[in-house]
Amino acid sequence: MNQSRTLFVPLQAAGMVFLTLVAGTALAESRGTTPGYTADSAGNIVTSGSGDCVHTGSWSKDEATVVGCDGYVLNAKVRIIKGEGLDAITLITYPQAELFAFDKAELSDAGKAYIREHRDELGGDLAKVYSITVIGYTDSTGDAKYNLGLSERRAQAVRDYLVSLGVPADKMRVLGRGENDPIAPNDSKEGRARNRRVEVIVVAQPRALDAMIFPSVALFERRSGELSAQGIQLLEKNISDAREQLKRATYIEVVGHTDDVGDDEYNQQLSEQRAQAVARYLVRSGVDAGKIVAMGAGERLPVASNATEEGRAENRRVEVLVLGRAK
Repeated sequence: MNQSRTLFVPLQAAGMVFLTLVAGTALAESRGTTPGYTADSAGNIVTSGSGDCVHTGSWSKDEATVVGCDGYVLNAKVRIIKGEGLDAITLITYPQAELFAFDKAELSDAGKAYIREHRDELGGDLAKVYSITVIGYTDSTGDAKYNLGLSERRAQAVRDYLVSLGVPADKMRVLGRGENDPIAPNDSKEGRARNRRVEVIVVAQPRALDAMIFPSVALFERRSGELSAQGIQLLEKNISDAREQLKRATYIEVVGHTDDVGDDEYNQQLSEQRAQAVARYLVRSGVDAGKIVAMGAGERLPVASNATEEGRAENRRVEVLVLGRAK
């Protein structure tokens, strides 16, 4: 199934931070027998018209341990995992003067030749990498809004040409940053030339990143894409320590995931809604919306077996990937 993404209109300190926020519908949407709760033929817990989980006659407060039912949430401590370093992150910078005519977003023949010449620097089997992000930048000359649009159009042109050379389209992300994130002063001709660039960043695998993992945190009501009041509180509590790092980042990817219970299309849509809800929360918390991409992966990327309740609970999650500038 194709993954979807929403641009919140993206890389600066070395390394990345990987935050996993496990969605709060964990066991309430699971299959199997759950003591104290009525289940349908597929093993899913039955809810009333008001959305409450339906109890059996034997239900007691001691059995209120199902995430998403009766206000129960899991609030485990955050685990911090050191990533494996930057060996799995590749950054290629294309000077725009090599690619485009002045004020144009169509690749010149010389630009296409330049990309072909440097194609191998991205790596070998790109079908196996986690992501390939193409980011356009301009100098500060002219209108900021125009520069933003031009940077995105140029990044899109590089992305499209890389796809024509065999780079997997489903791995690609495209962002325009305009005159943001300069790497040189804009008060000289040389500095402005350095700032006019397209960066291509290849991330081989998420485990190369530093990780902050929030296991079994309840963010959503059962089958909902809107953050619950408890979910907002948990996000506020757990993200506050990383707030400054999120503000300093130049690219943040929010990815929603589900288990394999139910319809594929429904799971895809739910994963997108949940990713977008967390992305909106980050924006409200002061993170630059222009740095954020929200994506839904549905049930395609499990991290545990879907054959058990515990595994399905682990697979229902939202991941916030914070990318820094590769060195």
